[in-house]
Amino acid sequence: MPRPSQHIDQKLLAAGRALVAEKGFAALTVRAAALRAGVNPGMFHYHFKTKRVFKRRVLEAFYEDFFQRFTLAIQGRGPLERLRESLRYLGRFAGTHRRVGFTLVQDALAGNQDTVNFIAKNFLRHIEIIRGLAVEAQRAGELAPAPLPFVMTFLMCTVGLPSFLLEALRRSGARRPYGFPYSVVEKALFTETAIDRRVDAALRGLGAA
Repeated sequence: MPRPSQHIDQKLLAAGRALVAEKGFAALTVRAAALRAGVNPGMFHYHFKTKRVFKRRVLEAFYEDFFQRFTLAIQGRGPLERLRESLRYLGRFAGTHRRVGFTLVQDALAGNQDTVNFIAKNFLRHIEIIRGLAVEAQRAGELAPAPLPFVMTFLMCTVGLPSFLLEALRRSGARRPYGFPYSVVEKALFTETAIDRRVDAALRGLGAA
């Protein structure tokens, strides 16, 4: 009789996602994932063959989890409120996982084709939702008329750029970003209240009441 499945591949993927969420891609090694999953490292090669395949699968699972939660966060509201909630969730996610976001951008800029393909395949999904909500809010008179490229750049920079910049400063060895301790900057930028304030300020800047 065939041996019952122990879902070892799913255990390894879950372990990989947890490692990436906690420590970034630098922590995503075969040994660390196997140890975290409680499986023999040899099973990694049986299920995934290469670390490249494993990383791609981890990235896909990581994004799918984000996307499901993102879509749930914006249900059942008018366009402006759904836009607000989508940006708040994206801001919280970007702040919590800024190591992951920075590494993805870094890899893409370095020409890593796997990362470029992943971003091209996935990131437009949530960006298109945000763009659609911005269009709806403009049509409903909840946002002032403005070119969509301007609107999207303004909103994406508001929610994403602080995470990227702070991680870049941390990796560069800066001890006091913007002249303050990291704890002060993080509290000013990444608490739920701070993220809500950033999003609200951006929407007011685009004409929201």
